[in-house]
Amino acid sequence: MTILSGGRFAAAGTILQTYNSNGPGASATLSSASGPFTCGVLPDGSVQSYNSVTFIAIKSGGFTSAGTFLGGVAPSSDVCSAGCAIRVAAGIMLSTADLNGVMTLSINSIYISLGATLQLGTPGSSNGFKFSSAIILHIFGQMLFVASGGNIMLPPNSNFDIAAGGAFSSSISTNIQIFNPLTGLNIGSPQILGTSITGGTFTLSVGESGSFQLNGTAAAVSNNSSSNSTGGGSSNSTGSAS
Repeated sequence: MTILSGGRFAAAGTILQTYNSNGPGASATLSSASGPFTCGVLPDGSVQSYNSVTFIAIKSGGFTSAGTFLGGVAPSSDVCSAGCAIRVAAGIMLSTADLNGVMTLSINSIYISLGATLQLGTPGSSNGFKFSSAIILHIFGQMLFVASGGNIMLPPNSNFDIAAGGAFSSSISTNIQIFNPLTGLNIGSPQILGTSITGGTFTLSVGESGSFQLNGTAAAVSNNSSSNSTGGGSSNSTGSAS
């Protein structure tokens, strides 16, 4: 069940109760009577609820395929006009190959669960992958960059976060490039992800102006820090469109 922004259902404190052959199962409680709100019952019987319009990938497949997501509905421009979140359930691989290298939808965040995989890019494409609007990437599972070239393009106010236990992998050395979505011009120098990040944390936080802060324990953090003027374990660099 999803309540869009501006929509209302029941009242705050309403309990959404699931049932199975043995009687009552898991439940969720509405914290507010108005949207946005999403509540879904996963195939294992667990209940997940979020104070956002959230699409939960429960089958391995493409981003535009309705069958990939709980409820049989894929993210769309009308439903996500006020922003949406994506969660990839454990054991699931979500592919973005059908997006042809560009995320045009207003997706505020993508959460890759432990044991889940997000394939970013289109195999054989040299254009990399661009997020057209600010995005928060929570990588607790694995991100696979499958394009044959290009960068991961992030606009201001974005966050790229590989948590402890999460991983990044690519067959080619890959960079994150901050860009101005209004002009399309790059801001500052690319930040190197390389071909693999495992066994540590990596967080790149991009501010409103395109300046960034880089923190974490992964080797890629220190590698980038040594090439940035600030040095040290974190980087603060303000770029300008060029």
